[in-house]
Amino acid sequence: MIDSEGYRPNVGIILCNAEGRLFWARRIGQYSWQFPQGGIRPDESPEQAMFRELAEEVGLRPEHVQVIGCTKGWLRYRLPKRLVRRGGKSPCIGQKQVWFLLRMLGGEDAVRLDLTDRPEFDHWQWVDYWYPLRAVVSFKRHVYWRALHELAPLLFVDGQIHAPDTPAVESPQVRVMRKQAVVLPLRRLELGQHPVITRMVISARRTIVADDTLEVPVVAPPREEPQCPPCPSTPHSHRLSRR
Repeated sequence: MIDSEGYRPNVGIILCNAEGRLFWARRIGQYSWQFPQGGIRPDESPEQAMFRELAEEVGLRPEHVQVIGCTKGWLRYRLPKRLVRRGGKSPCIGQKQVWFLLRMLGGEDAVRLDLTDRPEFDHWQWVDYWYPLRAVVSFKRHVYWRALHELAPLLFVDGQIHAPDTPAVESPQVRVMRKQAVVLPLRRLELGQHPVITRMVISARRTIVADDTLEVPVVAPPREEPQCPPCPSTPHSHRLSRR
């Protein structure tokens, strides 16, 4: 379902563990990492769509997580022109999203990436809260920045947020080149021709190079957004079921 402006309703999922680190997953067959997300069907609320996508992409059920909160309105991003499909009557130019912040209950052995015929991800790892702003594809960066900033006070109740001021990848004087050094697969599951590694740990080397040619992206002021349906007043807090 695409709205009159060409945006598809969508939910994004920020899943954290007990230490406040975030679930970060790699799209299958690509080197593109992101949070879980997916479209909202016409007969679904944002919360219902979130739980369906969580089960399909991560293998977690409502009893595996606690809903901490969600963003108050739609957050939009536009797709690059090369990704816009114009074959239908209403081309989709981007996504408008409601973002949910969840806490995982119990152990991470409940995570399953291979429960559907067409899995979304093949690797995952825990990352620091602000790491996705440096790693996500550029056209999603501003939405990630807004969602993480809005939801951070719900997770960092002590006020120690240390948030970046803009969605810039790095400062204009410094370029950071990362080279993968160590990859440790913890579990491998065979799914047809696509091996699925449910988690990996990455150790990276950082090289700092001075660069005066980089530009800082200009951040537009927040636009007024229509309100989406509110989050449930009572968070889900069930025990992890035995598998």
